[in-house]
Amino acid sequence: MTGSVHKSPKSSVEKKLTDQRKSIEALKRLLTYYQEITDTIREPFIILDKDLCVVTANLAFYHAFKVLKTQTEGKLIYKLGNNQWEIPKLRELLENILPKDKIMNGFEVTHDFPDIGPKTMLLNARQLDHKQLILLAIEDVTKRKKLQSDTEQMTANLVKQHNKLKALSDTQDEFIMLASHQLRTPATIVKQYTSMLREGYAGALSKKQLKILDSAIVSNQWQLEIIEDLLRVAKVDDGKVYLEKLKHDVVRLIDEVIEGQHITFDARNQRIVFNKPTIKVSAIMDAKLMRMVLENLLDNASKYSPKSKTITVGLKQTKKETTISINDKGVGILKKDQHKLFEKFSRIDNSLSMATAGTGLGLYWVKKIVELHDGTIEVISKKDYGSLFTIKIPTFTDDIHPREILII
Repeated sequence: MTGSVHKSPKSSVEKKLTDQRKSIEALKRLLTYYQEITDTIREPFIILDKDLCVVTANLAFYHAFKVLKTQTEGKLIYKLGNNQWEIPKLRELLENILPKDKIMNGFEVTHDFPDIGPKTMLLNARQLDHKQLILLAIEDVTKRKKLQSDTEQMTANLVKQHNKLKALSDTQDEFIMLASHQLRTPATIVKQYTSMLREGYAGALSKKQLKILDSAIVSNQWQLEIIEDLLRVAKVDDGKVYLEKLKHDVVRLIDEVIEGQHITFDARNQRIVFNKPTIKVSAIMDAKLMRMVLENLLDNASKYSPKSKTITVGLKQTKKETTISINDKGVGILKKDQHKLFEKFSRIDNSLSMATAGTGLGLYWVKKIVELHDGTIEVISKKDYGSLFTIKIPTFTDDIHPREILII
């Protein structure tokens, strides 16, 4: 008969103790494993128990807030670092908000720590293990908030400077408008009287007197042109340009502009070549203003081209847009100066600019008028090889009625 084997009470206790030791060792290994993982996380965080005492923290927390592990674990969070974490908003989060919401992200706290200075932090907290533990992650956004604050301050300063410059510009435009109006009347009267003198209303003049008078008439005409340029620009800047946009024959318009320029071109022994399309080209535009735009561009092409050169005008059209180009073989413009072309009062130095009068307002006004037609104007230029100006405007629009456009 086989006898039964009975374990002694001592053996059972030893086995239980051994199992417990193994469990504790396994738990320690697991905690060490998790601690090693958490220590690689760059964002500081701590784990609190239900009484808000620190269970553990990662290396990032110790480094960021300059505290030791021995001074942290087991301590009430508010007591850390000689009460440095006694922060009213932190208490609000941990004692009032988190118990209700269980999870809270992006809770902003700003605090001046005695050891590390002022910090702005975003706290992300959540309850773990059925409310027995609290995970508190801390994101330091101090630099980001400072950058944001500096950017906002810089933006506010820029807006302030912009408003000052705009007010100054508005005052300048108002002065130009007023001064131009005041100058135009006496200049026009001078033109009338000099013309009467030239026609002999005050009697015959000697050759010397006629020469002096002709010089005065030319100067007076130049003065009136400057005044008209100033007034045109002042109106366009003030949003007081009235566009009568109707359907027009573009080929006929260009022909008329070229015909009006022939005397100027003939005097300089220059030619204008118009590459006409074989079909009729019509577009929606203000013919009067567009005529002035083309006259300005052709006049510039002639002024800044040597004698005997040819200026070529092109015209193309698609269903969407109408393109007018003016190509000269003149002095050209350096690339570094091209951005100045359409600026107010801008004149670019070149071999012909000293001999050519101008206010620096023409191309500025041209660009504004083209833009009022919902169009664009571009330039391609190379020094000593000439320039190509290209205007593009919509071929047709739904709005073909007169309208007033305001420039902001």
